[in-house]
Amino acid sequence: MSSGTLAIVVLAGDRGPGDPLAAAAGVPGKVLVPVAGRAMLLRVLDAAAGLDAERPIRVVRPDHDAYEAELAGGPETRRIAPAAGPAAGVSAAMADIEADRAVLILTGDHPLLTTDRLRRFIAQAADTGADAVVGLADADAVQARFPEGRRTRYRFADRRVCGTNLFLVRTTAGRRLIAQWQAFERDRKRPWRIIRRLGVLDLVRYLLGRLSVDGAFAALSKRLGVVAAPVLVDWPEAAVDVDTPDDLALVERVFADEAAGALGGRAPGDEPR
Repeated sequence: MSSGTLAIVVLAGDRGPGDPLAAAAGVPGKVLVPVAGRAMLLRVLDAAAGLDAERPIRVVRPDHDAYEAELAGGPETRRIAPAAGPAAGVSAAMADIEADRAVLILTGDHPLLTTDRLRRFIAQAADTGADAVVGLADADAVQARFPEGRRTRYRFADRRVCGTNLFLVRTTAGRRLIAQWQAFERDRKRPWRIIRRLGVLDLVRYLLGRLSVDGAFAALSKRLGVVAAPVLVDWPEAAVDVDTPDDLALVERVFADEAAGALGGRAPGDEPR
């Protein structure tokens, strides 16, 4: 699979007028908050468009003049109306995409994405041969890179991991996983509840520290009737999305460090670990 066979979906809904990040920035939605002078959503779209600049990207977002104005300066996109939640939004976007196309799913609050990082994730996902792939980051690497950050961690027998908001549905069968996503997304901050959906035995193994990452995905695959696999990405920035003012300050520092590194002869995105 190459990036040229992909369709791309970016989730960019808002959390309503009470979102503190949007309110502080004076914008109607969190993904329009600027990071290092550019809206988070545009940074995600830049990274995605680098895979194939000719293909429209489906963006699940409100129909709002501020979004239209911001996106006018970015890559070509096609709007999909928001649904009841992220999973429903992805389902709506997939209904607008040919059934035999692989779909890369991103979120608009993930501004540290780059085209090179996405290509690496896609290549790793292709190597799994799975119907659906979930990106994970090593929690210890994330903690070492961002000791001040707070991320939800899933503790398995072989390692601790964090989510990355990187998903790749590679086959028609893999689309069935999206139908199950709604149940999982309600419990995304409660790892034990997610594991419980795999079955009582696997929940006990998880609580006792005896369930591996691969074991969890094998159980998930068996339960859902699709082959789901994890990909451990090699950049801890994958675990950083922007939900809070602290997150925003953190990514601003990353961009400032990258700019300083580029001036010193190091390319952005290649900072030492």
